[in-house]
Amino acid sequence: MAVTLIATGGSAPALAYTEAVQGTGNSAPWFDFDKNPSSALNSTLTAYVSVGGVRYRISQRAGSGNGSTNECLSNQGWLPNGYYWADGRDSTRFEHINKTWGNEVVRGWVWNLGSKKCSGSTTRTELFIHSQGTSGWTNSNYSSNGCIKINQTDRSHLHNRFNAAYDKSNGFLQVVS
Repeated sequence: MAVTLIATGGSAPALAYTEAVQGTGNSAPWFDFDKNPSSALNSTLTAYVSVGGVRYRISQRAGSGNGSTNECLSNQGWLPNGYYWADGRDSTRFEHINKTWGNEVVRGWVWNLGSKKCSGSTTRTELFIHSQGTSGWTNSNYSSNGCIKINQTDRSHLHNRFNAAYDKSNGFLQVVS
């Protein structure tokens, strides 16, 4: 069964996530961020999440950075390639938290990704998967300071699925271009 959510009116996005059942079984959630080199603000975040023995594939538009494809450009470039682990095996994280401090754009339910060294010598810090935080959403709002940014409808649905997921403490994110 595939479900497509379409939101209309107000400042809500015109199109939101798609979700499909991928089978049965339980495994730790993993996210895949597929960077679009032609348009950094029009990339794809896909989450594979098991809830109650059902495996879901949730796909949504996502942006990263301010349009620059330079992963070493702090607070502007897109998220560095590689893995972000929940178990803290390196300086990365994959931790789902309700962030109530700091930059008001990066608030609410977010995935804290920690720090990551880019392909050069720069270490990128304060990396997250987030939406618009405490302010409103517009469809042109996929720009960030180097994080992965999704719309608020998608974040809400992804939060609910992730919160109910099997073995979420062992999830991870893979970033590829």
